[in-house]
Amino acid sequence: MLEKKKGFVILGIIIVISIGASFMLTKPTMDQSSSDKAMLMHIHPRLYLNIDGKPYFVPQNVGIDSGLWKDHSLDQYGMNGMAPLHTHTADGMIHVESNVVRNYTLGEFFDIWGFDLKGKSVSVSVYGEPILDYRNHVFKDDESIIMNITSNH
Repeated sequence: MLEKKKGFVILGIIIVISIGASFMLTKPTMDQSSSDKAMLMHIHPRLYLNIDGKPYFVPQNVGIDSGLWKDHSLDQYGMNGMAPLHTHTADGMIHVESNVVRNYTLGEFFDIWGFDLKGKSVSVSVYGEPILDYRNHVFKDDESIIMNITSNH
């Protein structure tokens, strides 16, 4: 009789472990995006802005906060409910996190942000080299982009 009880206890333990393992294998993790697409691109250029000669900080949560996420044309490439070009902090670090490998541009970042440069004079350099077509400048990892914006009064 004691042997029979031990058998039922062992069988019960096996069933509980099996159910728990099955639940853990099928439960989605917090790191998965809703589309379950893997992050294939992850780089960090940094943008330094000067407006009318004064430093201007790129705000935190561009491409995350709805008030700082105006253009949604690239949303299918983003991860976890963020635009593929976004910021987390106000230090100019742009996070390029994408489920595809493609060229992302400075102009696309400004479109996502909704920052209007129409009617302004803009000069851009990367490591002291002038960038003539800033809108089509392709981001590279760890680059420092300096952008001077002057209002045309």
